[in-house]
Amino acid sequence: GGLGGGGGGYGGGGGGHGYTNDDIARVPADIAARVESIMTERFNAKMRRDFDTADRLRDDLKAMGVIVFDKEKTWKLGSGGGGGGG
Repeated sequence: GGLGGGGGGYGGGGGGHGYTNDDIARVPADIAARVESIMTERFNAKMRRDFDTADRLRDDLKAMGVIVFDKEKTWKLGSGGGGGGG
């Protein structure tokens, strides 16, 4: 599917957005990959000050059950995951 593309200039390939996930081990690889690509796109949109796109991408993530914490620069898979929480 077409959306490979090389890693961007910021922070060298992979994870230019700088967001992390504490329990990435529990996230299915295909979902993690999709989240990564949306996060990178959202990061780039913010860099361009294209906040409409950034917000839409955040909503896409939310629809996947992903919660983004911009202050902490972390994300997690909310719905359907086992209990936990703190």
